[in-house]
Amino acid sequence: MDLSRTAIEQYLRCPQCFYMERRRGVKSLKMVPLTLAVATDALLKNEFDAVRPTGAMHPLWEREGLNVRACNHEQMDSWRSNRHGVRVQRSDGAVVFGAVDDIWEDRETGELHVVDYKSTSKKGVPDIDSGFGDSYKRQAEIYQWLLRQSGFTISPVAYFLYVNGSKEGGFYDEGLQGRMRFETTLIPYEGDDSWVGQAVDEAIECLEQDLVPDAGSECDVCRYLRERTNAVLT
Repeated sequence: MDLSRTAIEQYLRCPQCFYMERRRGVKSLKMVPLTLAVATDALLKNEFDAVRPTGAMHPLWEREGLNVRACNHEQMDSWRSNRHGVRVQRSDGAVVFGAVDDIWEDRETGELHVVDYKSTSKKGVPDIDSGFGDSYKRQAEIYQWLLRQSGFTISPVAYFLYVNGSKEGGFYDEGLQGRMRFETTLIPYEGDDSWVGQAVDEAIECLEQDLVPDAGSECDVCRYLRERTNAVLT
């Protein structure tokens, strides 16, 4: 049994949707692909890959007063691949995995920091205390857990590297090449992954049972299905 970081998050949000998709084969509703976020993720990876082999400082770290380097572990490409990710095999044979965006290494202690890229376009400074913030925090903590289970020394401090697209100014330059300016915010977050192991146990137990579990109290998919069914029957 393979259990991805996304699957764990789905279980936490709604055990019923998690069970129906992974035990009964009922696929969840398709989401609109965030292709612009995919592009900014790729550009940020390129940015830090440029200094990864040499261990050089990046201007962002200098601005933030961080004494780190881009982790140059031989498995970095694998850890960042959605098809592989950081993988942990449990004693029961289940494999838990998740693909990180990046990892930075403290130059003094050697501790590794989980780094997650986020893209948005909003007024004000981005934060992780509203909107999908709780999900983002759990995401970082699952990555911390996976790396710790893999034997690495992981700092409790993860970083969210937010790029916020500006709506100010023009778009085209003289050569009619479009440009969008992004303001960068680096948000440190002290994670606590102590809950992850139990959540994995519960998710696996959920899939092994024969009864369909209850829906999550805040699941939008299940709410929509209930309201639609009630509307049709009324």
